[in-house]
Amino acid sequence: MGFKFFGVFVVLLLLFGQAHSDVVILAEQRSPVLEKLAKNLTELITKDVSHHTLEYTKNLKSTDIVILAGDKAVSQWRGSQPSIAIWVGRTVIDENHAHLSSAIYSEPPVVRQLALARFLFPDARISSIYSNQAEEWLVSELKVAEGSGLSLVLQSDDQTLNYALKKALSGYDVLLGVADSTIYNPSTVKNILISAYRQNIPLIGPHRAYIRAGAIATTYSSLEHTTTRLAEMIMAERLPAVGYNPYFTVMFNEQVARSLNILLPASPEAVAEAIRSL
Repeated sequence: MGFKFFGVFVVLLLLFGQAHSDVVILAEQRSPVLEKLAKNLTELITKDVSHHTLEYTKNLKSTDIVILAGDKAVSQWRGSQPSIAIWVGRTVIDENHAHLSSAIYSEPPVVRQLALARFLFPDARISSIYSNQAEEWLVSELKVAEGSGLSLVLQSDDQTLNYALKKALSGYDVLLGVADSTIYNPSTVKNILISAYRQNIPLIGPHRAYIRAGAIATTYSSLEHTTTRLAEMIMAERLPAVGYNPYFTVMFNEQVARSLNILLPASPEAVAEAIRSL
């Protein structure tokens, strides 16, 4: 009888610990954005959420759920608590996957970017440039997209970017940018955009930052989207596998659209909803 009671007590204790676990956001530095994330997440889940710098790691409880924000937080993490990586490049996630319970990829999936391009330009011929230095996951996604009609142009080591760019723009209507930093980086983006727009070819940006640079559109997950996904993950019976955020919206560059005489849909969110339903 006593042993049975003890067993029930242990189970109740474990359940109590899970129900009262806290969520801790760790980052290299404190920031207003992370404070807002903590506040918004607290409103969605039945747990306390706090934001701390990496020095707080030694104060974590065994029942805490840890959100690791940024490259340094992910790279330095060696804790045993359940952990979720956010706002960090996929390469860093892959390099540290053995120490992570889950993660949300920051880069938009190629298939989603291609869907955006096809929605905006239904009859367009779409090309994409990648290099020999492209990450394996990106090449894999590009090959899948190639099966859906995306034309791929590889910049080999003995070719210049201008050579590959000329090939990618010749006979095509839209250039699909991807997360290959050898091709798309601060020193090359101006040349890519000028070359494309001289031929009235719009660029689907590889991520949100390229909208300001001159890309016509991209998909991205906002703070609210990240909060929603984190709430789902934390409240699930177990943390889901690493993956993309299913919540996202679309961003347009209206000025570029006018310059290229392109009429964009009135509602970016309606476009995002249409892509999600595909």
